Amino acid sequence: MSSITHVPYQQTGEPDRKAALVRVDFPLAGLSDEDIQVLGHLSEAVSLMNPVYRDQFEPKTPLIHRLLSALLPHASSEQQTAIRNYLAILDLQNSPYSLLPRKNHLLGLKEAEVKALVKKAGASEKDFEIAAPFLFEGLALPDKVGMYPEDMTEEEWSALGDAANIVNAMFERQNGKLTMRLNEERYRANLVPIIHHLEAAREHCRYPEFRVYLDGKIEELRHGTKESRRVADFLWIRHRAPIDLILSTALEVYLDNWKNARGEAAGAVYIENAEAQSLLKALVDKLPQLEAVAPWTHKKQGIDPSKLPHLRFVDVLNWSGDYVNGPQTIIAQSLPNDDWVVNNIGSVNLVYRNTGLAVHAVSGDLMAAEFMTKAAFEEYRELMFDAGQIHSALHELGHTTGAMDPQHREKQARDYLEAEYSPLEEARAELFGMFAMTRVAQDGIISGKMAGAGHYTMLVSMVQGLRFMPEQAHVKARNMMYHYLRNKGGIEEVMEDGKRKFRLNFSLLDDLVEHLLGDFGNIKAAGDKAKAAAMRAEFCLEDPLRQEIQDRTAQFPLGRGLIFPQFKKSGDRYLAELEYPSFGDQPKFQAGLLTS
Repeated sequence: MSSITHVPYQQTGEPDRKAALVRVDFPLAGLSDEDIQVLGHLSEAVSLMNPVYRDQFEPKTPLIHRLLSALLPHASSEQQTAIRNYLAILDLQNSPYSLLPRKNHLLGLKEAEVKALVKKAGASEKDFEIAAPFLFEGLALPDKVGMYPEDMTEEEWSALGDAANIVNAMFERQNGKLTMRLNEERYRANLVPIIHHLEAAREHCRYPEFRVYLDGKIEELRHGTKESRRVADFLWIRHRAPIDLILSTALEVYLDNWKNARGEAAGAVYIENAEAQSLLKALVDKLPQLEAVAPWTHKKQGIDPSKLPHLRFVDVLNWSGDYVNGPQTIIAQSLPNDDWVVNNIGSVNLVYRNTGLAVHAVSGDLMAAEFMTKAAFEEYRELMFDAGQIHSALHELGHTTGAMDPQHREKQARDYLEAEYSPLEEARAELFGMFAMTRVAQDGIISGKMAGAGHYTMLVSMVQGLRFMPEQAHVKARNMMYHYLRNKGGIEEVMEDGKRKFRLNFSLLDDLVEHLLGDFGNIKAAGDKAKAAAMRAEFCLEDPLRQEIQDRTAQFPLGRGLIFPQFKKSGDRYLAELEYPSFGDQPKFQAGLLTS
């Protein structure tokens, strides 16, 4: 792993922070020349999806980027440093906002001196007026981001009926009237070159099932219908090629903090890490037994082995869109997010290996050493990265478990729970990971010590989350878990060398995890929005330790910018040689939004 560089950034009311930029290693062993051509085209397709995500997040992002880039040649050395740092964070966040905390980041220069630079550079004063609030004022990230008109009302939402929950659609006003457009229509100009790269990859593909999947994905990007999306999902779930692709205008729903209904654009290309597949198969094979003993009422019955999740450890070549935001980095993922597909066809659960190692190189043992007791840290330190990956795999499997109750099967859980859905579902999956780790250890699939290390990775994640206001879904989930387990005695505080440390009470932990998991599972099954909100109100809160944890982690990097390699090219062909651009020169950040 190459050296790590740090970029400082500022937000109103927050301590000065820094993000870390780090390269991601990617293995080439075993890839044929045709595989290289496929991967090269898929990587370019993935990069071209990034502008769609930026438009969904904050449509003014390209304007801000363009304006500040134009100022660089006319700026002093000090001003250039501030502008370059801002642009790096703008790319890392894919927006002038971060998701944790939900605030914009500041340029760090005085408005008057930047205005003078605009005049000196001959840049657009109108663009400066538009960009200025993002650069100099404290702004909160809107819940609707760029996915709804700012003035859209609850009444307008309700009047949409079933159309409200079309995940790959956006809303805009035309002559004062609310209209809906599928993403595949709205972003058609951007999708055309993406489709061309998919077509080129298909011609080089030596895996028949993956080639047919690319056909399905091309049709999805051309039409965007529910049927085309489900066909593409079906073909993705069923293929077993070592090369794989995620690409969609609407993947996850975390960006929509208003209704959890709009999906955001994303893309990733990767290869299977075969080394870990035997363990993953054992975990998947165990899933029906875990479902049978899960502590919720409505269980999946008669599970078809062909519909069990396909669990994969993968190494990523490139990702963009929903994968490029900060300060968190995606560790694992369960897809698709269509419950009908999951229930009738199955799902794919991914754990990202090489990006996880890159993030580990950035933060490593810092949080664990700071907040775990010495005895626990010394006992579990060497196992915590691998244990965290196993927990992540089980977390993703957890998303596929449970069933809706008979009275609430006509819709998906997120349609009933709306904004309460994501934090509750993330907490349910985190708890399922802990619940399952204990049981697979009892069956000898992993060691008891590995399970303990997995529980401590969750403890560290919960404590780490306390330094933020509980606004983002994963932070809300871990915040609820921490306060429940702390109040019930599963997490204990001790003082060591004048510092507050945390340890787990294993004599209580399993029972507490099982009880809370059962509650969340039953709330989801019933689509009980009121009860979900009540649980959040009781256990999700700004903790009195927040300032202490902030102070103790002030020097730790918050935010990770991953630098992915590119294949060198000779004419139109990709070579089996990798090169690394600078962070901001990655193609995904250079691509622009085209008008449809």
